[in-house]
Amino acid sequence: MQATKPATKQTVSGVDKSNVWAFGLITVLSLFLYNAPIVGLLLSPINTFATMVHEMSHALVCLATGGYVSGMTIVSDGSGHGGLTFCRGGMPFFYTQAGYLGTAIFGCMLIFLGQYQKISKSILCLIGASIALASIFLVGFNLLNTGWQGFFSMAWGLTMAAFLLWAGLKWQARSANLLLLFLAVQTALNSVVSIIYLAQVSLGLTPFGSFSDASSMQQMTQIPAGFWSVIWVFSSLVMLGGTLWWTYGRHLMRKSN
Repeated sequence: MQATKPATKQTVSGVDKSNVWAFGLITVLSLFLYNAPIVGLLLSPINTFATMVHEMSHALVCLATGGYVSGMTIVSDGSGHGGLTFCRGGMPFFYTQAGYLGTAIFGCMLIFLGQYQKISKSILCLIGASIALASIFLVGFNLLNTGWQGFFSMAWGLTMAAFLLWAGLKWQARSANLLLLFLAVQTALNSVVSIIYLAQVSLGLTPFGSFSDASSMQQMTQIPAGFWSVIWVFSSLVMLGGTLWWTYGRHLMRKSN
């Protein structure tokens, strides 16, 4: 019987080694370059992507709790809001909190799914299709209520959707996986930075002249906005820390042992 060459170990406890290195490199570069002016400008589409996730989270929980969405935007309104979702009915206690927490959950989910290169193309297509549907039915169908902000929001949404669908259908699996890892890191990072900024606003450390999700929760429950923002920061960091440990941290620790 012909001898066979032993298979080279390509994974670390089920996670592809190159995937681990790619995720680590993207994370390190993102942390060091996040506040660089030129890099920030180049990453503006990613911020819009995170805003879409935030507003879709509001909208989906609103719909899931029996309400309806009368408008949605993902562009600045000039008053400090990166986007807005206009919900009617439903359960405000849940959908008001869904924006920041939903973005954190989505970022953690992308980190988890980014481990598996073989499904990256399908994941990109699924995200693209979801954004396209939201851009048409939640944004486009309500343009009379949102005006030019709604128009530009729909244009941004459909552009992002087209790009993600194209990447999912045409790119090689490795390239699609790198894009998914990049979106995962940027979404998670954007979520944490946004919630920390919200906490600074809610605690009076940073001036802000308009309402926020935390101030809406304060009006609803009579519990200070700072409490809600701190709870969301803590919850997001716990979710992110747990996801990083479960997906990469424990595998790297096991390898070092």
